[in-house]
Amino acid sequence: MAKTITTVISGGLVTALLFGASVNAQDQAHLQERERLLSLIEEVNGDPEKRRIAIREGHQRVSFCSNCHGDDGNSKRPKIPNLAGQNPAYLLEQFDLFADGRRKDFVMQTLAKEFTMEDKINISIYFSNQDVMPDQEIDLLKARHGKELFESVCQFCHGADGKGEAGYARLAGQQKEFMIIALKRYRDNSKAELRPQEVRRTDVRMERVTQHLTDQEIEALANYIASIE
Repeated sequence: MAKTITTVISGGLVTALLFGASVNAQDQAHLQERERLLSLIEEVNGDPEKRRIAIREGHQRVSFCSNCHGDDGNSKRPKIPNLAGQNPAYLLEQFDLFADGRRKDFVMQTLAKEFTMEDKINISIYFSNQDVMPDQEIDLLKARHGKELFESVCQFCHGADGKGEAGYARLAGQQKEFMIIALKRYRDNSKAELRPQEVRRTDVRMERVTQHLTDQEIEALANYIASIE
């Protein structure tokens, strides 16, 4: 029987309702971990002085990140994601995924193991406070089709405006090429088309969503996502 999960973060910052999805142990564990990370972020964001210090300290630590993601979180490379404006709890979660190998990238895995938890929180809050500045060529015809797909399969978790809900990733203004690569990887994971050493990231929910998408649909989604401000 389908279950309803309601995750409420204290302070009224986030209320997430996941309706009609059957919940397995992995899903439940993921939600519990997300709640923990959201609570850590809320503790800092809820105190103006702590938040100001986090932004300052985070800016000092992103020198390691700026070569790829830009000093302000706006990526310098089409295949590298923008971090500006990203949900801080999502960013914090990615550090954990890189640190334990669930996401694979030599540089990011190394940094994730070197940064302290305080560093990770500060960096996440710093990037979340920067403005996304999309500067991409968009195929408007594909974007119109992508909008329909987004409303059908993406907005439940990522929000109607693409800015994420309950710590899920902000997609609005994300790099088009990065989105195409990421969505295809999730789809290939779902079909077991990659060898284990080629799997750079996994997410059961994203694999469910992408498993039936065609290349054309993925390109349409990426164009729409890149167009959202």
